[in-house]
Amino acid sequence: METSVVKKADWLVAVEGKVSSQEVAKEKEKLLRRYVGRVKLPGFRPGKAPLSIVAAKYDDEVKAELVEEFASQAYRQALDGKEFKPLSQGRITHWNYLENDELRFEVEAEVLPEFELRGYKSLKLEPVPAPAQEELIEKHLEGLRERMARFEPVEKPAQEGDYLSCDYSIYRNGKKQEKQTGVLIKIGDKENFSEINKALLGKKAQEIVETVVKYPESAGDMAGKEATFKFFIKEVKVRKLPELNDEFAKEMGHKDMATMREKLAEEAKVESEWMVKDKREDQIFAQLLELHPFSPPPSMVQERMRYLISRFRIPDTEQSRQELEPKATEHVKLDLILEAIADAEDIKISDEELDAWFEDRAKRMRIPAIQVKAIWKKEVALDEARRRKTIDYLLERAAGGGLVVHPDSN
Repeated sequence: METSVVKKADWLVAVEGKVSSQEVAKEKEKLLRRYVGRVKLPGFRPGKAPLSIVAAKYDDEVKAELVEEFASQAYRQALDGKEFKPLSQGRITHWNYLENDELRFEVEAEVLPEFELRGYKSLKLEPVPAPAQEELIEKHLEGLRERMARFEPVEKPAQEGDYLSCDYSIYRNGKKQEKQTGVLIKIGDKENFSEINKALLGKKAQEIVETVVKYPESAGDMAGKEATFKFFIKEVKVRKLPELNDEFAKEMGHKDMATMREKLAEEAKVESEWMVKDKREDQIFAQLLELHPFSPPPSMVQERMRYLISRFRIPDTEQSRQELEPKATEHVKLDLILEAIADAEDIKISDEELDAWFEDRAKRMRIPAIQVKAIWKKEVALDEARRRKTIDYLLERAAGGGLVVHPDSN
């Protein structure tokens, strides 16, 4: 059997095989003799049917089984020769018996792409201005106010931006399919169906409102179908934010507003440093992607898309997948490039460095390190810590190449 490995794409190889008619005939006879021993044919005792009759009756099955045997053998040989690193099992894409039963076949497999590392030791960075800490403080204060907002009932028709406390039922084809109670709906919210926003606008407490909704094309099985929503409005409410005063500070666990601002200033300083570092990393990543124009394996991109959909709770639709694919592709490429750099530079993680990584994650997530250790498996944490160390290596090397960095940075 003659075999060769052909690179069809950065992430795809094909093992092509050619088996002579003599070798096919030899293996075919062996396989037919096994068939004779296990098939039952009318008029013959088990194992006594003539080879020619078995060959005529099971010709298609025997030929298909021979293809699998030869293809598996060729694929194993390619793996033993370490010609590629498969990400999936090989699959026979086509096969054909030519004149005199000479066999040709092809086995495809997704593989880790091979690429030459380029230019990572001479990356450049532009200066990154640090965000104004006072703006970060105000942003955090507004975020805290949003969290502590109160909903107060009012005696008036609902206006855009108001909230309705209500119960509702959904009817399809005249039958009640679903019921929700104690729901708070914001009038005009983009997440609502437009028909619902329109129907609830101007309504008052104790009113019953009914409207027909047509589901959009992105609604999966419900795309293009209609349903009737029936609302019972309990209260109209407005959302009020607390004032930024000492009382508010005490509710948030601080002595007074001045003390609270001091604490937020400390957090803003750390956040500012993270933001500057993140922007520098984006510069590094953009250069690495430009320097290494290869295509990652589709299976890895699909896996990353599933992760992003789950992580950020994005609706799993065809549209969202199309929108996420470019970002998922970049993520996979960067992972492969950074792993290759880590291997080239022999970057390893000590126990102390792993503990430091857990501490850093804990600060970013604002939870105790022990919880971070419970969330992350050690093997995954080691990979992430190694990735982090590789990025820091690249940042340090780029900064050491004559970069003028922000004066507040390290």
